[in-house]
Amino acid sequence: MESSTTGQDESYYRILVGSMVKYVVVAAGALERFAIMDMPLNFENILPPLPYQDSSWNVAHIYRATSTGELKSSLSQQRLKGVCNKWHPVLIDFLELERVAQLGMLTQECTWCPGSRQYQESSATMIAKMARFVWEVPYIERETKAYQILEGIGIGPRFLGHVHEQGRIIGILLEKVEGRNAGIEDLESCTAALKCLHARGVVHGDCNRYNFVISPENTVFLVDFEGSSISTDEDAMKKEIATLEAQLREETGRGGPAVLIDGSDDELDLNT
Repeated sequence: MESSTTGQDESYYRILVGSMVKYVVVAAGALERFAIMDMPLNFENILPPLPYQDSSWNVAHIYRATSTGELKSSLSQQRLKGVCNKWHPVLIDFLELERVAQLGMLTQECTWCPGSRQYQESSATMIAKMARFVWEVPYIERETKAYQILEGIGIGPRFLGHVHEQGRIIGILLEKVEGRNAGIEDLESCTAALKCLHARGVVHGDCNRYNFVISPENTVFLVDFEGSSISTDEDAMKKEIATLEAQLREETGRGGPAVLIDGSDDELDLNT
């Protein structure tokens, strides 16, 4: 189960039920705050009964009736927003991915177990970035476009395919680039890689030192394009170049990997 809240204090839950994914939206004030924050959420005790095994719905809204204050639910089958840019031929069901480590809210290290496909004999770990909720889709959309433009250029990880949830594209699968984070000693090579990116009409948007990976062969790879933009704005490109030296001298950890609590956003399988 994965959860999130919006600025209006609605609570959102993504639940795995066998091979189906359900989304539960709890209206602001419908539940006591301690119940919402208690993870894992005890659905049986605090929510009205929901037919989780019923394939006719994918979104449940939980609210309190205005007249009686009774807890109610409304079920619907919605066409949820997904990534529109489907440029790569490989589609990967998110259920084929087995998480090894959670690296960020949208990012995980994983293995891919696709049955008869080309990686079935490989135990190599890869990087998956997936939108859990619809407002996260634009981040993945930007990354997808950036990797399309960089395909075959050699300054980014290899794009392995689109990740889908019941046909809706929600993520990307990338090769895991081994190496170290860049430092000031890599200024020249990082500048060259960034200029190569700009020459393809992409502004990275977050050039911290952790988004440059230096391989053992001293090849520079750019990663994390969720803040990127397709642009010919020369001023924006010059600004990225001008700030690169300071970024590579950064020692505070800004932009580094987040520290997550193990199991904090596990999916809950309710197929029991």
